Amino acid sequence: MRSWLACLAAVLLAGCAEMGDISDATQALGPPLPRFTAEGRISLRQGERRDHLRFRWEHAPGSDVVLLMSPLGQGLAELTRDAAGARLIQPNQATTVADSLPQLAQHVFGAPLPLEAMADWLRGAEPALSGEVDGWRVVISDTSPYRQSRLLRVMEASREDVELKLIVDDWDAPE
Repeated sequence: MRSWLACLAAVLLAGCAEMGDISDATQALGPPLPRFTAEGRISLRQGERRDHLRFRWEHAPGSDVVLLMSPLGQGLAELTRDAAGARLIQPNQATTVADSLPQLAQHVFGAPLPLEAMADWLRGAEPALSGEVDGWRVVISDTSPYRQSRLLRVMEASREDVELKLIVDDWDAPE
């Protein structure tokens, strides 16, 4: 009887140890979505300046469209990226062309936000919950399950005196 109890205890302890590994794995993002639409909020602080926006981000292989809106939903800017480069469209202004989304973010916000790298975190292609890209310290502080993936819900990025917080309220990804 004692040997049976000892075996049962050993099996349970081994199962608990494996459960710890499994729970750590579920905290990573992914597997990656090839395309998605995410909607949510952005808070950006640069010194004394504070911006609060809504966003809609559509990602497909080789392209991104990021629509930035006022908190009430009025369109303020559309940033697009594809094989031809990156473009910024703002109401009543000429289209601005650049090589990358961070260059356009520099034009809009005065800081080169790591938008291209953020797309990889958003779609789950960058599984780590923290990291550094182009001098930005990125931390995923909340995730949520979506179908067979685990996607970010809250991302915080900081560099020098700039702090960015992105909160995803809604996900859609074609199967």
